Amino acid sequence: MSIKLISFPICPYVQRSVMLLEQLGREYEVEYIDLANPPEWFLALSPLGKVPVMQVDDTVLFESHVILEYLNEVADSNRHPADPLEKARHRAMMEFGSAMLGSQWMTMAAKDEAHLNKHLSALKSQMATLESSIAAAPFYAGDELSLIDFSFAPLLQRLEIVKRHYVPDLFDGFPKVEAWTQALIELDVLKASAVPDLEARILKAMKGMDSYLAA
Repeated sequence: MSIKLISFPICPYVQRSVMLLEQLGREYEVEYIDLANPPEWFLALSPLGKVPVMQVDDTVLFESHVILEYLNEVADSNRHPADPLEKARHRAMMEFGSAMLGSQWMTMAAKDEAHLNKHLSALKSQMATLESSIAAAPFYAGDELSLIDFSFAPLLQRLEIVKRHYVPDLFDGFPKVEAWTQALIELDVLKASAVPDLEARILKAMKGMDSYLAA
C-alpha cells in the first residue's frame, strides 16, 4: 500500500497525519504544491480544492481529521480512548482545535492593532476553554500520545512561535496548555512532520502579508 500526501510547506493540517505516520514508522511521500497556483492535476484530484489530500494507492482521501482517523484505524493500536464517551469528547475537542487554528491564523495575519486585539482576545478565550479540558500530563490524556495530541500539535507549535517572537505573555494563565505545548514540541515526530525551515517560512509569510505583529 502506497501513501502520498499533497500539501503546501507551512500547512498545519498535513502535519497531523505526517506526525502519526512517523510515529507508526510507515513509509509515505509528501508532495508540496503552490496553493496560490495549484496544478491542474491537483484540482482534478481534490474535491474541495484544499489540502491536505492523501492518496492511498488509487483512493483519494481529504480533510485532515478524516485522514488522521483512517491512519489510526489501520494502525496496530488505537490511539483514541477506549471509553466511547471520552472518545467522543476527544473528537469534539479536535474539532475545537481546528477552530483555534483559524483564530491563530487571524491573529498572525491581522493588519492593524484593532484586528489583532480582536483575534488575540478570541484566541485567548479558546485557550481558556482548552485549559479547562486538560486533566493529565505531559500529554492531553496522560503519559501516552493520543490522537488528540497529533491533532493539536501543529497549532501549539505555532502558538509557541508567536509567544517567542511577538506575544511573550501568550500562555500566561494557561499552565496546562503551556506544559502540553512544551512536551509536544520536543517530540522528534513533530520535528519530522514539517519542512526544516518551518519557523522561518512562517515568519516570512507574516511579513509578506503585512502582519501587524511582524511589522
